[in-house]
Amino acid sequence: MKKLMICVLTAVTIMGMSAQAFAADLETQKSKSDVTEDAISISNYAPKDIDINKVEICGKNIEIGRNGVLIYKGKIMVPLKTTAESLGFKVDADKDNKIVSLDNNEIKTNVYVGEDSYYYSSSNAIGLTMMHELGAEPIIDNNTVYVPINFYNFLFNDQKAVGSFFVRDKDGQWIYSVNGELSAGWKLINNKWYFMNNNGIMQRGWVQTNGNWYYLLNNGEMAVNTVTPDGYKVDENGKWDGKSASNLATQTEGADYIINPIENFDTIEDAQKVLKFKITVPKELLGKYNIKYINTISRDLFQICYVNKQNDIIFRMGQGSGDISGDYNNYKTNTNVNINGNDVKLKGDDELIKVATWSANDMSYSISVNDGMKQDDIINIIKSTF
Repeated sequence: MKKLMICVLTAVTIMGMSAQAFAADLETQKSKSDVTEDAISISNYAPKDIDINKVEICGKNIEIGRNGVLIYKGKIMVPLKTTAESLGFKVDADKDNKIVSLDNNEIKTNVYVGEDSYYYSSSNAIGLTMMHELGAEPIIDNNTVYVPINFYNFLFNDQKAVGSFFVRDKDGQWIYSVNGELSAGWKLINNKWYFMNNNGIMQRGWVQTNGNWYYLLNNGEMAVNTVTPDGYKVDENGKWDGKSASNLATQTEGADYIINPIENFDTIEDAQKVLKFKITVPKELLGKYNIKYINTISRDLFQICYVNKQNDIIFRMGQGSGDISGDYNNYKTNTNVNINGNDVKLKGDDELIKVATWSANDMSYSISVNDGMKQDDIINIIKSTF
């Protein structure tokens, strides 16, 4: 079976970093307080059409809705009313929505749209702090006032009032906040390495560090001591060993990118036109799901993503008999079941199945469920594909 490019391959050249093995880079990162242990987990994909998106302020996980955060002047901007009210503030705005007053009976302040000038005072005493700049003024987007999230570090006089967490922006891209600031470069989070580009966006696929290549899985984690979905071996430090480079060799000499093998389609019928095999999709999803995307990878593999408020279901099929799930995580549960005469491998944790793979009639199939699903439920979905 032709090797498949499972992820968008993104090459990012980082200037000025050591050309030594990535292990040396790890030690450098550890000395820069970039090691974070309190991050929330992230799903395989970052769907912008699911209303689950939280930030952590003062120990509270605050739901900010499907619009996510904004990135403005290098700052993470959050909706003021939603976050302030969740923290116990009474929020009042003038008729033009240009001046917003906050008061929680202990602290009060006015926020002025368009002015990078912040202060606060006591709700019960005379006097206020000096005006302070945060690097970005409050802005209005879609009739909503946004402020830099580190406004709350200032307001509560605590540089760690804003926690460290993954959150999606309005385009559905994952970013990582460290106490309210954008992250860039390599970050060790919950003992897993991630890479954020210069705009703070979590990367997937291939990235390059001064000549060394590393592969980031769909959930952003750096692959280590394994074979990547497109067939390349990476060592215990995540570095590609330089072998089996047939796909990489097609790039232009000196270029810092790889051609994206993923083609997006509006309908299953449109995708069918470029494939040599007949597409089969699940007929039963056990609930109401919407289609997030439909695409092919190198015109050898078909995938479709279904989403609802609770879960993502990714169905893939391609010619051959290999594992095309792209999921190389270690799971507690690894079991085989026979479904309509086909041997199906199920993997997951805590009695929930997250990955199912099987082969039939010279075709390979996989189903990935980001938050997991009961075994009987995923078996019913698999049965509906036959």
